[in-house]
Amino acid sequence: MDSSGGVQVFDQKAVIQRWKNGLLTSQEQFEQAVYQHFAEFVPLVYANNLDNEKEERRARKFLFHPLEEFMCQEDPGIMFQKLGHMDKPSQLCGHNFKNGEPTYSCRDCAYDPTCVLCITCFQKSTHKNHRYRMSTSGGGGYCDCGDTEAWKSDPSCVLHTPRRVEETGNEVNLPGDMQQFVIGMFRCVLKFTAAVLTWDENVTLPLGLQRTDAALANMPYLCMLYNDEVHTYDQVINTLQRAVTCTPRQALDYATIVDREGRSCVKSGTEDECNTVRQTIERSTSRHGSKPLKVEVMLKDVVALQQFALKVLGWLQTVSDKASSIRKLMCQTLMEPSTEGGVTTLSVLEKFIQADTRLWKVARVQSHQLLMSCVLKDPPSKKQFSVIFTKCYSKLYEAFLQDDHSRSVSITRLSLQLFGTPSLARMLIAEHDLLSVIVKAFLSACDHKKNRLGKLSFDRAERSSVFKRSMYVLHDLKYALVCKPTSPEDWSEALRNNFLRGLTSFLSLLTMIQGMDAVKRQTGQHLEFDPEWEGAFTIQIKLEDLLVLFCEWCAADRYLLVEGYKAVMEVLAGCRETCTYKNATVGNHTGEVIDFDVSTDPVSIHYPLNRFLAALHVHLETHGLTFSSPELQNPTLAEMAASVDVPTTGPLDVRELMEPALRIQVLLAQCQAGMWRRNGYSLQNQVFFYSNLRCRQEMYDRDIIMLQIAASLLPGDDFLLQLLNKYNLLNWVRIEYDIPGGQEDSVRQTVTLAEEFLTLLIIILEERYIPGVGQVEKKDTIKREVIHLLCISQQAHSRLSKSLNEDINHETGLDSVVNEIANFKKPQSGGNGKFELKPEYYKEYSPYFYHYYKAEQSKSEEVQRQRKKQNEEDQSLPPPLPPALSSQFQALVNILQCDVMIHLLSIVLRRTAAPRSRSWSEAQFDRVLFIIGLALHEQIRAYERGDRSFQFLSKAMRKSVQEAGQEGESILSLLQSLVFNPNLSTQESKDLLAWVLRKFAEALKVLDEPVAKEHVDSIAKCTDLRSDAERKKRALAAAKRRAKVMAQMAKMQKDFIAENAELFENTSTESSEMPIEMEVGDLPASSDDTLIALGPHQSSLKVTGPLSVTCILCQEEQRISHSGRAMVLSAFVQQSTVLAQHKRVHLTGKEEHDPLFMPSDLSNGTHTSSCGHVMHHECWQGFFTNIVNRERRRPMRFRHSFSYDIDRMEYLCPLCEGLSNTVIPLVPALHTLVSDRDKKTVELKFDDWLDGIQKTVVNSIKEAEDKESKDDLLLFQPCPISTISRMMAESVAKNFQLLWEYVYDDASGCFSEGMREMIKKFARDVYAFGLGVEPDDENSRVPVMAWNTCAFTVQALEQELERDNLAVFESIPERQNALLGAVVRFAAVTSQVMNPDTIKQHCIRLLSALIPSELEKRNKATTCLLDLELFHYLVVLTMTLPALHAEQQRSHISSLPTGGLNDQHALQLVFTAHVVHILLCYEAPCEEEEEMESNSEAADLLEVFRNLRSEARVVDTALPGSLSLLQDVKNACLPFLRCCAILYHHLTGVAPPPQLTSNNSLEFSYLCRYLALPTHLPDLFLKQGENTSNLIQSWCSSRSVRERLSASSEPLVHYPLKLNQLIELPNDYSLLINEASTFTCPKSDGDDSRAPTRCLVCGRMLCSQSYCCQSELEGSQVGAATEHAYHCGANSGIFLRVRECQVLLLSNKIRGCFLPAPYLDIYGETDQGLRRGNPLSLSLENYQSIQKIWYQHNIPQTISRSLNGEPNTSLLIEWHNL
Repeated sequence: MDSSGGVQVFDQKAVIQRWKNGLLTSQEQFEQAVYQHFAEFVPLVYANNLDNEKEERRARKFLFHPLEEFMCQEDPGIMFQKLGHMDKPSQLCGHNFKNGEPTYSCRDCAYDPTCVLCITCFQKSTHKNHRYRMSTSGGGGYCDCGDTEAWKSDPSCVLHTPRRVEETGNEVNLPGDMQQFVIGMFRCVLKFTAAVLTWDENVTLPLGLQRTDAALANMPYLCMLYNDEVHTYDQVINTLQRAVTCTPRQALDYATIVDREGRSCVKSGTEDECNTVRQTIERSTSRHGSKPLKVEVMLKDVVALQQFALKVLGWLQTVSDKASSIRKLMCQTLMEPSTEGGVTTLSVLEKFIQADTRLWKVARVQSHQLLMSCVLKDPPSKKQFSVIFTKCYSKLYEAFLQDDHSRSVSITRLSLQLFGTPSLARMLIAEHDLLSVIVKAFLSACDHKKNRLGKLSFDRAERSSVFKRSMYVLHDLKYALVCKPTSPEDWSEALRNNFLRGLTSFLSLLTMIQGMDAVKRQTGQHLEFDPEWEGAFTIQIKLEDLLVLFCEWCAADRYLLVEGYKAVMEVLAGCRETCTYKNATVGNHTGEVIDFDVSTDPVSIHYPLNRFLAALHVHLETHGLTFSSPELQNPTLAEMAASVDVPTTGPLDVRELMEPALRIQVLLAQCQAGMWRRNGYSLQNQVFFYSNLRCRQEMYDRDIIMLQIAASLLPGDDFLLQLLNKYNLLNWVRIEYDIPGGQEDSVRQTVTLAEEFLTLLIIILEERYIPGVGQVEKKDTIKREVIHLLCISQQAHSRLSKSLNEDINHETGLDSVVNEIANFKKPQSGGNGKFELKPEYYKEYSPYFYHYYKAEQSKSEEVQRQRKKQNEEDQSLPPPLPPALSSQFQALVNILQCDVMIHLLSIVLRRTAAPRSRSWSEAQFDRVLFIIGLALHEQIRAYERGDRSFQFLSKAMRKSVQEAGQEGESILSLLQSLVFNPNLSTQESKDLLAWVLRKFAEALKVLDEPVAKEHVDSIAKCTDLRSDAERKKRALAAAKRRAKVMAQMAKMQKDFIAENAELFENTSTESSEMPIEMEVGDLPASSDDTLIALGPHQSSLKVTGPLSVTCILCQEEQRISHSGRAMVLSAFVQQSTVLAQHKRVHLTGKEEHDPLFMPSDLSNGTHTSSCGHVMHHECWQGFFTNIVNRERRRPMRFRHSFSYDIDRMEYLCPLCEGLSNTVIPLVPALHTLVSDRDKKTVELKFDDWLDGIQKTVVNSIKEAEDKESKDDLLLFQPCPISTISRMMAESVAKNFQLLWEYVYDDASGCFSEGMREMIKKFARDVYAFGLGVEPDDENSRVPVMAWNTCAFTVQALEQELERDNLAVFESIPERQNALLGAVVRFAAVTSQVMNPDTIKQHCIRLLSALIPSELEKRNKATTCLLDLELFHYLVVLTMTLPALHAEQQRSHISSLPTGGLNDQHALQLVFTAHVVHILLCYEAPCEEEEEMESNSEAADLLEVFRNLRSEARVVDTALPGSLSLLQDVKNACLPFLRCCAILYHHLTGVAPPPQLTSNNSLEFSYLCRYLALPTHLPDLFLKQGENTSNLIQSWCSSRSVRERLSASSEPLVHYPLKLNQLIELPNDYSLLINEASTFTCPKSDGDDSRAPTRCLVCGRMLCSQSYCCQSELEGSQVGAATEHAYHCGANSGIFLRVRECQVLLLSNKIRGCFLPAPYLDIYGETDQGLRRGNPLSLSLENYQSIQKIWYQHNIPQTISRSLNGEPNTSLLIEWHNL
């Protein structure tokens, strides 16, 4: 190699021969030869900083091609092609997913949600017709198509259909000796990559790759900066700027590479220089005790070799994909043990996985991808790898816990691919004790979190992420447990035994949680610091699925259930608490209860062992077991009890098992009673999460089951005694408790506790919808949940899904039941579709449903009672009939008939009947009635079943014995006595009482005994009397209410008339004096329908704006006048590209840009919008000044956080909070400003007028007097009208001169100072915002921009009407109408406050564009007619023409455009030019249509068309049909004419004809009449005169026109202008995701974009929210979307963030907001972030709404309102970085 980096000699054949000779000698000789070649050529390729293309060519030539040719021993391309043909197509797809690529999981057929298909396989499979879930991949997985273990059915798509004959074993089918060469090469390069990538010595080289000492002496060093997940981008950038003295952009590039690849070279130089940089970086990033950034100083050759090793890993993947045989050899080589010096060492695979945390990011990713593309695609190798992975599992996780990289780049993430395969997982459990390995790995991470009691304990201040990272172990445990055997042959003794070993280890983990975070009630003072509580719930949430899976494994096998149940009982016995008992008495029953007071002793919410036992107990009946079965009795329990010094020697008592669950229910009740309020938010949060959806399945629900178990095992009296004791209600159930005395606070708490106690009883008795508790299925459980959710309100599908528990596959089961019990109501317009419960299911509603929060319970009761009221039903909410209990829980109902229950019911009923009771509440009475109703349900069921053991009815009719021995009333008689009791204040309680009595009657009828018949008669008589009384009472109350309401209405009407009598009398006079604005739709039709806006025949019917308005700030009414106090309209001015016909670069050269001639493609306009609210200009000025002062007082760090930017003069409208940045002055109707004496009748033909205009233009253009200038400049100075008139015929000259003669009447006055100031201000603001420059009152472009915004705003509105298919004056909103009137009238008077010479010069320059003869004579460039936007031209001409020959130095207020002859002829001139443009650019339609008989107008126009195009030298192969030409030209003219009609309507005030207020086929003719234009289109050309003809001819023969019509590079604009739309989106959202997944970052080497974002305006895909694609814009760094919005949308952008499924709006670089994407699922709901994963399709209605925001220029307004509505969510988003 020479000094220039070139190669002296490279003989590939000689190199390959040398390698071959070495291999034939020994593997060591071969490796030395190859490594020598690497040492020589790798630095040449990778150490010379070559560009990517050159580096790739050299690497291919010197390195990879020799390797391939050596393996193939011939041309690699030919050999690989042969092997490909020999290979059979693989049954497995194995497509590796890239980040963001769409994946599909079939919800019906997938084994679990991790089994996914790529889009290709999905489209070719049957699963696309099933229920499926769509999501985006995070990268790292692969397609499971063809894997029979991943799918319950249809495992393969059409492309991967299983072959009849499977490949056998590990056959390798390679020609000749190729296998020997392939193995040798694989061993060599794998050894090389493993050694180089894991090399720790940075100044020496491994494997003898060292170069000569001379080369090493001069070799530079590199300072390599490594990535971590601790330091932020900004920290790295700031550090690099200090360490290597680079620019912010260079530092950003370094940081981007470090983040993407894992490391980057930040300095090249001597060893000392690099060490200085290293020390600076480490010192700067280790402040505040944080871990410093990793920096290493390395030889350049070491870095080059490592870079080559990474390329080798990618090359190995490519080669392995060539043939399955090569892949098999690769797998064998990877996993065969290495031999070094005769000693067997680890295989290459083991070296890689154990050194994973020592590698940088890209090295990790490449090694993982090699394993996935080779090992995981080969089933035998995958099995072998899974064993290796399991053996190394503990070490891998120890390293991972200390690692500083995310799991997405850790080898541990491959656990899903291994443990998620059922056959592999079962094999690993049975043969390698996988469950114990995983659990022990987690237990080892928990060791340092245990306290002295052996329980987990967390510190709130701890910042270490080690324990958080250990949670991933629990994910692996879940993957392993998902493989539960589904058939008897899958079970084995080893599998059962090792599962139990894993379960035992898992119970050790639960023991650490049992009883943790116990709390004690604070009674004296509030808790000073809230204790840490989140850690326990975090673990609980992670354990949810594991508890379910362990339970399912035990339930699936009788042996496991028995052993598992015994194991849990053993562990519970080992950690049992010491319990003391005491005697308690209720009524005549005495029993033992556990002496524990929740209000004084420590209580924990975490008892997972008891709950797991409850979960197992539910499955006992399935296997013929009960709690007392001999198999479940463990003889060692007594010994264990003795060893822990527990007094009892027997097994755990049922009371001990239920004790934790009961304590927690009491804790909840006491919290509800306000007894724990001093314990702070920590306890509140624990109570909330305990019953929250996220945790309740394995906490609250299991506790209820445990109480139900106890209720079924204990005698009813004993069970209730336990409850009453724990709730401290033993005194409450005594009769003497009602005797006055004691503290009232204590009594109130007791009343609340009693209510909660009764509620718990109802829940225990009623909640049977758990399989194993009641005779129900899982589907019934879900159905009950959905019914109660829909009883609260109609709900969307997503809300229902969020309110249901998910199973381990993230399925709620909602779809299987919702259509059965509810009707789906589609949205009428926008919004979500909602489900409404079917009427027949309302009877299953229970107000005490145990998953209701208190608020939900109240809401549901209110909704149900309202529904019943509408249906004229009674207001009772009786208990629904619960399902029958299973056999093992059948004894549960006995608590309804026990003595304590009867006593309890009697006590509450007696207190209800008592005149006064301090311990009674109506809520208690309602709950007692509910319990009685449940008992009656059970009684009827028992009678129907023939069961006579349940005797609630007989006990309820039997007279009770009171504590004093006296005989009391029966429950039935007590209920009957309460029918008319005054203590019952609510109708609901009365109705429920009536229902209970009727239910008694129903039960007695079923009993069918003589005694029962007597009771039935008495109940019927009682309820009938009550019904009649209630009916009469309700009718009387309704009549009184009606009479009262009618009297109130009559009084209010009389009072209103009396107070406003004067107003009613003066209405007619005020209307005549002060007419309000007349609606266009209400205009009277003229008799001859000849309403004309322009010319001498202008109609007199005027429409005026409002003559007076009210200031929204001071509420003062003000008359609009030119000389009074100025009134202003809130407005927002912005640049716009919405109407642009061709996408151009954003406006550049702002300081030199000439806006006088708007280009015909409308590339950049200035739009004005308004909310329509009016203020005095002084009020507005004061309001805005206050805002400015307030914002300036605000600290700098809080600036730019709101929805407006004061630096851009923005503010929010004080009334509607609409975004504004200026104000428009309200000018009175123009015809009211001009004296009648000004309105002279002048008769002047268009041709004569044109002659005068031409002479004016010719004589007003002069050469500049500045001879020193090199450029020939022109002066546009209007020639005096007297000079012009002398050049014209006398009669014509006189009339022409009259057009500019105004009567200057001092009485007409001038604009007030306030009005002039506001006119100037709005013009100045339009200039500044429209051009993006600093305000400058003296700039000559100021009035031009004012006129341009008028034209552009009118055009935007016209297009909006056209989109909605509306006529020009049809349904214009009042706000828009007011805005148009204000803008047009402002534009008309702008010339009154500007320099008159400037106005005249603009007019001459403008006219010279259409009368270019003088400029062409002087060889000056002229603006091409085809490049002029003629409506803008017309607006400016209309506004400047009155001042052209004004004699005074300052234009008088009378020189206004009010629709005179000047305006008429100016319109005709511009319209003629517009038609010429249309005819010259006309392209006949391709379809040949049959031509109907032509008419004269069509024939004349065709002749004009032929002449014009002939003059312009346009060659037509065939002439178009005359009628089609006429119709096309008229259609092309319509938008221009519609804009003109809007303009002149507001200028002149002439009402439009009624025909223009609705669509009709003669719109063109009506518009022409209204605008005083010829309705016969050819008359514009044929009947005007010589001047007109010559002018038209000059247009067509112009050099610029001919050049544009020839082969011009610039596209021509064709009329009518196309209505711009947002890009067309595919109907299926997955197509968008798939397209985005192939998009790579344009500023990196093919790396995937993290946030691909599509511009909805132009369709370009961007790499958004990434530092790599930031660019500098106006001095600041911005993201790709912001920069694109600046150029594409004039600072406003609308984008679709594909992976997030949301629309992004951006405005002015500093603001933005997110909207839901226009993609909906079948339920009409959006899915931002693809959280639900339902298939999404395009909603045209929603997309149209988004499109409307864009074309109505509402992006800034939408963003502002969004930020106002949700300020907290958007403050932290740096919108400019998106």
